[in-house]
Amino acid sequence: MNPLTYSPRLVKALPPVDVCGRALKVYAMFAEPESASTLPEPEWLQQQVASVLTEPLQEGDHPAGFLILHYGTEGNYLLVSQWYDANMLKHWVRGTAVDAAGNTTVTPLVQRDLIACVWELEVIKFERDAWVNTVLAQGRLDQASLDAYLNTTFSGWV
Repeated sequence: MNPLTYSPRLVKALPPVDVCGRALKVYAMFAEPESASTLPEPEWLQQQVASVLTEPLQEGDHPAGFLILHYGTEGNYLLVSQWYDANMLKHWVRGTAVDAAGNTTVTPLVQRDLIACVWELEVIKFERDAWVNTVLAQGRLDQASLDAYLNTTFSGWV
């Protein structure tokens, strides 16, 4: 595949997960739509996210965010994002690796400066708008606004 070719990718919203004191929306993204039935086991996903979010919530951290599990053409990636200090986003990107026993885990990328690809940026943009509309525009982060945020999800093509 030519890396300068754009082909839309399918995104599916999955049930949120609670990890390390955070409620995270879950998105699965597929470069090959026919593999869209390949969904992670919730326990595996929680373990992998916990390996990324190794510290408890810090001052300024919000207990909400989202993650993208991207089944790409050149590999699979896990992006974890958490809202911080009202209007900022903390972000971690990991690749996947398979060990000798056949277990898949997430590991830091060799290219540590990467943030996201063009497909993932569309989901991040959606999440930015959802956070603004359900939390910032309301001027509060209470259970009602948090529930509204967690219930605002995207599924479709990017």
